[in-house]
Amino acid sequence: MGKAELLRRYSVFLSALVIGSCGVTLVTRSLLGVNSVACFSYVTSVYFPLTMGTVNILFNAAMFVSQFFVLNAQRRREELYNIILQVPALIVFGLMIDVWMYVTEDLVMSNYFMALAVLLIGSALISLNIALQATASVAMLPCDAFVRYLAARIQKRLGSIKLIYDLILVATAAVMSLVW
Repeated sequence: MGKAELLRRYSVFLSALVIGSCGVTLVTRSLLGVNSVACFSYVTSVYFPLTMGTVNILFNAAMFVSQFFVLNAQRRREELYNIILQVPALIVFGLMIDVWMYVTEDLVMSNYFMALAVLLIGSALISLNIALQATASVAMLPCDAFVRYLAARIQKRLGSIKLIYDLILVATAAVMSLVW
């Protein structure tokens, strides 16, 4: 792969992170819910003096470390470049969530239809983020990489593992809300 192609791919990946963080923020600001990965970050930021982006960085850092328990030494060597690139990706994504939360802090949902429109736009941006990350094919966010590596390690379908992972995150956020 040439330098121009690599630059294009990294530009697409960076754009995906910015677009995805905007989508997460809009879905959250709609007050109609949050996606499964963001629910833990959102609930934690409500009950503790941390921003949603900071919690997202900490959560992704935990998923980054967790990969080392899932991957064997040979697979870590094979995936080393992707693993290393997750660090700047998780930082950019978390920081951009905080930037978008700041930019949209005055966004008021005056009625249900406006909230629904913001939710749909945010969901579309999250979908675009996923498509752009797949197109760029240079790195992943640690939460996504962890699920992919876990599914490969235990030899189960990625979709099934992702569903269980998402359910655990939502259940954890729900329990946190009830406790606090």
